[in-house]
Amino acid sequence: MNKKNIIKKAAINADLTVKEEQKAVEAFLCAVSDILKEDREVFLPDFGRFYVRKCAERQVRNPQTGEMMTVPATKRIRFKPSGSITHYTLKYGL
Repeated sequence: MNKKNIIKKAAINADLTVKEEQKAVEAFLCAVSDILKEDREVFLPDFGRFYVRKCAERQVRNPQTGEMMTVPATKRIRFKPSGSITHYTLKYGL
């Protein structure tokens, strides 16, 4: 499912126009993005949590040359679904 399909489905469920729902989805995504940029987490009850995970720098080997190199420390966005959404999925299937 892509963003366009999510917007259409949400518009039907919320009884809104597609343009109104698109603004709402864009606003939500911008808010989540801004919060994650501040290294904070977003918790949505009965859905899950978005958070930033810090990965330390590490040594890797280039497979073509065999040379060792250092990959710098990075931040990655992770999502952990809540127990109720995984329970719903297992119970009713998707």
